[in-house]
Amino acid sequence: MPGTSERFPSLDACLDFPLYFILEEVIKGFTSPALLRQRYERFRTLYTDHGGAGEYFVTFVDNHDQMSRPYRRFMHNNPYPAQVVLAIGYLLTSPGVPCIYYGTEQNFDGGGDSDAYVRECMFGGTWGAFDSTGHHFFIPDNPTYQAIARIAAIREREPALRYGRLYFREISENGTDFGHPLDGNCTLAYSRILDSTEILIVLNLDLQPREAFITVDAALNPEGSVMTDLLDPDRQQVQVEIRNGRRVVRTAINGHNIMLLKHS
Repeated sequence: MPGTSERFPSLDACLDFPLYFILEEVIKGFTSPALLRQRYERFRTLYTDHGGAGEYFVTFVDNHDQMSRPYRRFMHNNPYPAQVVLAIGYLLTSPGVPCIYYGTEQNFDGGGDSDAYVRECMFGGTWGAFDSTGHHFFIPDNPTYQAIARIAAIREREPALRYGRLYFREISENGTDFGHPLDGNCTLAYSRILDSTEILIVLNLDLQPREAFITVDAALNPEGSVMTDLLDPDRQQVQVEIRNGRRVVRTAINGHNIMLLKHS
């Protein structure tokens, strides 16, 4: 724009294929989550704030239009259905406009040499492909559907998850040595902060339970204060403590699970 040094995006919105090409591998533990962190650091050269960046990118983990890959769903040949909750949970708690491709929430797992394999019928009627004639596949009590719905409901009522700044958090297993996770089987943690509200998102990308000390914002989290998991407020609470000069919370999380922690 003439007369200013500020940089602006050239498009009103776009599908976030760059995220698509790394998110699945990170969630499934095939590559380092450092790729995610580096991606958002690059945003700082393009946008004046994280909230602005989140307005333009339509984020997704699968759809019908998959460039430079065989046509396949996130769940294709995947024995771990909880991973799709982690993937969609990431979309619902990170910057961007989350787009859930129909059927992903029902564990659709198509794959093949054409897009017909990822366009399965949700409501078969008399026209259903792939033996779906006369059947429907919208199952309200599907655990994956229900888990995603709970996260989506929290996103709807928590502005920080829609507009907050994003900070990937350093973690420690011993409470002394902190750093960003380097391999795929890890605890991945990041905060969304809006004004005085911090929501800490914790994803266990490992199949096994994990414990970790996770850094939180020192200005927003007094020592001794309590953060509660919004997904399980009656059971999951953690206390802010000081380890190695940091404000941290100690989390214990089951394999392929997610926590959304906020001050009680």
